[in-house]
Amino acid sequence: MKIQTGAITTGISLALLLALPGAGAVSQSKELTTETLAAQAEVVAVGKVSSLVSGWNEDYSRIVTRVTLSVESYIKGGNAGQPLTILVPGGEVDGVGELYSHTAVFQSNESVLVFAQKDLQGNYRVSAGQQGKYTVNRDDASGKLMVGGTRTLQEVTALVQKAVLDQQQK
Repeated sequence: MKIQTGAITTGISLALLLALPGAGAVSQSKELTTETLAAQAEVVAVGKVSSLVSGWNEDYSRIVTRVTLSVESYIKGGNAGQPLTILVPGGEVDGVGELYSHTAVFQSNESVLVFAQKDLQGNYRVSAGQQGKYTVNRDDASGKLMVGGTRTLQEVTALVQKAVLDQQQK
């Protein structure tokens, strides 16, 4: 896989910038709560990654990946029974790859909970970068579905539903 030189130069520049005293504190993003993510997102969905297709953007300046989810349930927004396609920066096309930090990364057949909102072109994007995507796994001991390994899917769903209700009442 070849890495674009622009991405390498950007990565090196970023590494040098972060090495400066005090720069690390500036680069950290604030951890958002589930309620904040839910309020910002147009769609909150639980599903399985059914397709990952990377390609160039319209002017061939960046690689983007179209992630299609086979949605099991929409907690907020969305059309029941319809897949959800999310555009994420980066990917690999013909041996050329682009990687971006602080961006959600998806894997084929991965079960996920995702918070998404539309960009100016009408494409869904993951809200708040990597913070808007969680892997969903079944806990071996309890058999419950766990979001990010810390909370049950049922707990997170209740938090999102409450945030949506609170938003509607404002």
